[in-house]
This record gives sequence, C-alpha cells and structure tokens, in this order.
Amino acid sequence: MTEKKKATGKSKRSKKAAAGGNGPRLLIVESPAKARTLTRYLDDSYVVKASVGHIRDLPKRDLGVDIENGFAPHYVTIRGKGKVVKELKQAANNADIVLLGTDPDREGEAIAYHVAEQLGYRSKDGRRFKRVLFEEITPEGVAQGLESPGEIDFRKVDAQQARRILDRLVGYKASPFLWKPIRPGLSAGRVQTVALRLIWEREEAIRGFEPREYWTVEVLLEKDGQRFTAKLHHLDGAKPDLPNEAAALAVLDAVKDVPFEVSKVRRKERRKNPAPPFTTSWLQQEAAKRLRFSAKRTMRLAQQLYEGVDVGGEAIGLITYMRTDSTRVAASAAKSARDYIEQLFGSGYLPKAPRLYTGKRQKGAQEAHEAIRPTSVRRTPESLKGDLDAAQLKLYSLIWQRFVASQMSPAVYDTTTVDFDLTGADGRKYQFRVNGSVLKFDGFTRLYKGVYEKEEGRHLDDLEGLPGLEAGETVAVVELNKSQHFTEPPPRFSEASLVKELEKLGIGRPSTYAQILSTLVERTYVELDNRRFTTTPLGETVVQVLIRVFPDTFDVDFTSNLEANLDRIEEGELEWHQVLEQFYARFSKRLEEGEARRDEIIKQIVQAEGEVCDLCGAPMVVKWNRYGRFLGCSNYPECKNTKPIDRLPEVDLENEQCPQCGGNLLVKSGRFGPFVACSNYPDCRFTRAVDGKHSEAAADVKCPECGSPMAVKTGRYGEFLACTAYPKCKHTQAISLGMKCPTCGEGDVVKRRTRRGRVFYGCTRYPDCDWSSWDTPVSFDCPACGSQVALQKTSKRKGDYLRCAACGHESVPEGAAGTSSS
Repeated sequence: MTEKKKATGKSKRSKKAAAGGNGPRLLIVESPAKARTLTRYLDDSYVVKASVGHIRDLPKRDLGVDIENGFAPHYVTIRGKGKVVKELKQAANNADIVLLGTDPDREGEAIAYHVAEQLGYRSKDGRRFKRVLFEEITPEGVAQGLESPGEIDFRKVDAQQARRILDRLVGYKASPFLWKPIRPGLSAGRVQTVALRLIWEREEAIRGFEPREYWTVEVLLEKDGQRFTAKLHHLDGAKPDLPNEAAALAVLDAVKDVPFEVSKVRRKERRKNPAPPFTTSWLQQEAAKRLRFSAKRTMRLAQQLYEGVDVGGEAIGLITYMRTDSTRVAASAAKSARDYIEQLFGSGYLPKAPRLYTGKRQKGAQEAHEAIRPTSVRRTPESLKGDLDAAQLKLYSLIWQRFVASQMSPAVYDTTTVDFDLTGADGRKYQFRVNGSVLKFDGFTRLYKGVYEKEEGRHLDDLEGLPGLEAGETVAVVELNKSQHFTEPPPRFSEASLVKELEKLGIGRPSTYAQILSTLVERTYVELDNRRFTTTPLGETVVQVLIRVFPDTFDVDFTSNLEANLDRIEEGELEWHQVLEQFYARFSKRLEEGEARRDEIIKQIVQAEGEVCDLCGAPMVVKWNRYGRFLGCSNYPECKNTKPIDRLPEVDLENEQCPQCGGNLLVKSGRFGPFVACSNYPDCRFTRAVDGKHSEAAADVKCPECGSPMAVKTGRYGEFLACTAYPKCKHTQAISLGMKCPTCGEGDVVKRRTRRGRVFYGCTRYPDCDWSSWDTPVSFDCPACGSQVALQKTSKRKGDYLRCAACGHESVPEGAAGTSSS
C-alpha cells in the first residue's frame, strides 16, 4: 500500500460523511510548500490550495480600528492577494466541502477565518466549512487530522485579533512621538520596545558598573602521584572576603606551615536527568548557542522541516508543529523512541516508564500541541544526509537527539566532596574544599549532552575524579596560590539569553521572538557585536523618549500582564473588547499627557546642551537620518539649519601634498567617517584613509586592470582598496589581512561586512572558495597541521584561546591567564 493510500483510505467514510456529498473537497493551507506535500498524500478527490499567508489585514495607511464603536477592526484584502482570493473562490464554488488546514495556532486560526469569510462562511452555505488540524505533515498525521474535522475556534481568532489591534493602536498612536524629536518614519512596537528597553537597561548597567577587586586562595595537593586543587571555601565559618593582595597573603602566611588533614569526606551518587523535548523558545536558545543560528533562521528552517522535505522521492514532514509552549509527548511517540533506544543501546538505557512530560505546565502553554519532536525516530540524521541541506540537517539533528535522549535513562555520577578544616597560625578557622566527580553510567549523555539547563558554572562533567581520601589522613602540599580577580558587569544579551529573558518575564510569546529580534536589528535600534546585542545611539534615544511618554505601556510587568490577558481570551476567560477597553483607557491618558509634555521631553532627551542655531538663535537638537546623527534647529520647519555632530572639522595636513596633482591634502568627514582628500576637488578626486596603517601597504599595490597605484578608501562596509585613476578606472578590492586562506591556500583572508553591517572574514577567491568565519583570524603556526591561520575564541570555561582554522586544534595564547604564586 502506498503512502498516498494510507493517508486517504483509513478515513474515507468519515471524510465523505463530513463532506455531505461526493463532490471534490477543497483543502486550504497557508503555505505552497505545505500544499505540495499534502497533494502527494491525497487522492484526486482533494484539491489543495495555498492562501500564501494572510489574505486580510488592517489597512497600512489608516488606523483601521473604530475606537468609538467597540474597537471594530476594518480589514482589507492585502495588496497583491486579489488573485489568490479569486482562485480560492473559484475552487470553493466547485467544492462540496472546504477544509481549512492552516497552522494550529492563533495566526493559523485567524487565516482560516479570514479565508472562510471571503469564501462565504457567513452565508447559508457556511456549514460546508470545516477546520482540520495537522500536528505533523505525515501520511498518518494527515489521516488523523482529516478523520475529525471541527469548527473554527473563535476564541483563538479573538485572541489574535486583540493582539493585532493592540499592536496597531500602539504603533499608530505612539510612533508620531518619535518623528519630530528624532526623524520621521520611526516606529514603536508594543513588545519590541520592551525588548529594546531590556537591552538598553542592560547596557546602562554595564556602563555604570564599577569593578571590585577580590582575591582567591587555592592549594595544589598531591596523593599517589595525582594532583588536585582545593579552594578556600570558608573563613571563620563564612564565605571568605579577600578584597586585596594583603588579605590573600595573610591567608597564605597563616596556613603555609599547617598540615592539610582531611576532616570530612562525603560521597554521593547523583543522577542527571535528560531535558524535556524542545519547546519553541528552548529550540531557539539551543540553536543559537550550539549552531549560531538566529531565531529567525531557526524558525524558517523548522517551518521547512514541518511542512515537508523531499526524502527519497516522497515529500514528508520531519518534525511536529514547531510553535508550541508544551513539553507534552504522545504515548505512541514515546513508545517508538523507547523501542529504538532498546534496539540501539539495550534495555539498560531505558527508564522504568516512558516520560510523557505532562505534569509541568508552563505559563501560557498550549497543551493541545506536543513538544517539537521528529515524526519518526527511525528517520535518523544519518539517513537524511543526502536529502537535507547542511543547515536543515544540523537543526533536525538537534531536535532528533534531544527527543530521543529525553526518553533515555539518567546519567549517574559518583561525586566526592572533601573538606580540610584548618586552624591557622593566626588562630582563625580556614576550610578548604575540593569537589570531584566520576561518570558511573553515561545514560542519555551517550547520545546528547545538552547545555540548555545551565549557561554558567561548573557541571558534573567538568569535575575531575579525586584519589582515594579518608578522614584523618594528611595530604602533601605542592604549592599555595593566590589569584587576583575583578567582579564583572552583567553580560550583554545574546539571542539565546534574550529569548530566555523574554520567556521568563512573559514578554511576547515564543512564536513572536524571531520577528521581535530581527525587527530591532533591521531598524538599527540595536547591533550585534560578537553575537551580543548593543543599543545604537538611535535605539537609546527611541527607548528613552517612549518610556518617558508611556512609562507603563512599555513597562515589563504591564506588558507581561497584557500577554496573560491574551491567553485568557483564548481560554475563554475574558472577552476581547474588555481587554482593549481597559488598555486604551490608560493608553489614551498617556497620549494626552505626552502631547502636553512633548516640548519638555524633547528638551530633556534630544536637546544639545550649549548648542544654538547660527541662523535664528533657537536651541539645537540631536536628530537622525539614514547616515547617522546631526544637529538640527528646534524651529524646524521654519528654520532648516543643520550642523554635523560626529564629523571632524576640515584640517589641512601640513607638509603633505596630493600625489596626483600636488595640491594640499585635507582631513574631511564623510558619511562613513573621516578621510583624506585633495583640496583641488572636484578637479582632483584623490582620497585615502586618515589612518595610515593601510596606506603604506597600499602604496605597493598596483591596480590589476590599469597599473595605477591603489589607495585605501572607506565605504559603508568599511575600508577597501580603490584605483587612484578613478573615475577612468573603477576597480576596487578588499584589503588583505596578510594571511592566506586556510582552506584553499591561494586567496587572501580579508575583512568583509554583511548587508546589515556585521563583520565577518572570508577568502578573496569567493565564490570559488567559500571559507568564511565570524571569529577574528590571527597569524599563528598550528603545531598540529602547520596552518598559519587561527581564530580567536572565548568561552566561560576556557577563557581566551585560539582554534586552528584548518584542523580545529586549540591552543592558549601566551598571557591569556595568569596566576601569581607564593
């Protein structure tokens, strides 16, 4: 029996009964890829069409909400979707039943309703519209969804509509407060602004942080040839506080002649359980940390895996629905995983009972969904290597391993804690402690070592085993060490840690995180520096204006409570009009207060202190355009005077002449930073960079097209080499970092930028050679393979280290860590 027959034959009677006739059945989904997959599963009695996302929305140029009439929305057909709606209507006219198979979440429910409404759902013929849910796009999953068609869930539709109206009210009403003090076209988002506020407040905490010096004391001990380190754990029964070197030296002096006698040994068996299968936010966090995928890329790939991928000539959905807050696992899926584990590893790797993860319910969890899991554990990542691209395979492997490991036995460790209670020469009580751990049974770690549970601190896997020690025995001291440290500011948010923080605070929902983060970057409110978010000057001004005008609208607790109310609408506990009325009563009051205080806010936040307009004498304010900051007159548009802010005044370079015409050279400021140009411009167009570090090197570089000297110039993506014969010759090339490509050995390593300005490094032979790296390359002779290029890396466990770009060998650079000893 083919897969197509399996998907249709099992539920033929129930489907005909639902149809009420023998005519064709129209199945509407939102994605063309999903439609293609379903077409392969279903027989000729089904016609599958795609709406290609939403077909109706609020108008772009109007508020589209009748506030005085119960917040009634005015939906219009999205521009460009007229042809799609026409095709759907034609197909619906020829069908006995219309099945709405959009995604099983709020957005999918809203799409289903708007499609049905356009096709006659409100007419007397509305009974032929049925809602079907596909938790997985497999023959079995499709058959199961078609067996029990239901009705549109209007509670989900209302929750989605309330969210859409809230977002429109905030964006439409709050954004104009940014236009006059900053620049027209800026936008405020109900949830995105709160996320921006979290990033900005973290940045402020870092700026205001004052590091505090502290010292630690360790002792290197040895028994039977095995060395181990014990740390000062308690001083006079309390945590030690050693603020300076003198305090650390006092400890060393007090214990240097005291024998280290074991006072207590505690041995325990500890079990480490596997993490549950992925929810949406957990998947985004793990993919960011392990695969360096952005949340947006993770969700795009997960959508592809859910909707169907060509595997051996058959389109098949490889994972269950990827937008879920639930960790629940179907009993059949758990049994399938247990059978596979027993076959592969043996019964010793199975817990006594399957783990269904139904006991713990997260806030706002959609328990109708399962966790994200593979649709079949028999489709191993190895078996799909020829069917998935590299990124799809990485993400699928992560999902597959996490799910299978979740049904395996816990890892078992033998842990040992040894205390040395000493009385120092100064009469004070010192306790040194060392912890050791030995893996007794690998359990789920044989398949998957997750890093989701803890991002910081030492783990059981990090601890080394200790020699056999018993209370009362004395251990030989090798050396006493003291180390200087400084407290560190809170780290900037990465995508993973920001998603985790948003989920913890209840801001937004996991299905919206990818859009929130990408919007902040696209609007240049934040930048990604070394995979960490930093606010731009524009973003800082935007968030300060908005929280000054709307202190509670963009408050973390208020936004979290509003998200909870949207969940309550979906659960039928609240009516959507009620939620909107309560919100707008507060919001409209803030709008009125903001209008009255607009000039005061502008003065406090964007007015340039001590700067007045040369033309009319009014105060100057900081404004932005697409090239950055500048000073503009506060009397705009009556006075349109502007001044540069981040530009250098033109400076004549003494004793330097233009190499082309002999004219004077001036330091000027352009939109991409300072540069040196000829004073005879535009007759002479010679330019070069202000920083001469690349200019000397460029003097030896000749244009490969015309033979003229090359000069360093600066563009929107950084410095580059350009021919000095411009505009007759327009040849440009990247500046080599003086290293050969570690992959091909022929091209040079150069610094590049993405369209969004993120720095990366690549080979000049691209696309013939596709080597690239986000990490900074440095010259380093690899002792393992002889490659001369290494990548600068850092981690909490290893600190700063180098990884060979060719073979992956890791080395610690000299001076990366230091410990003073006595």
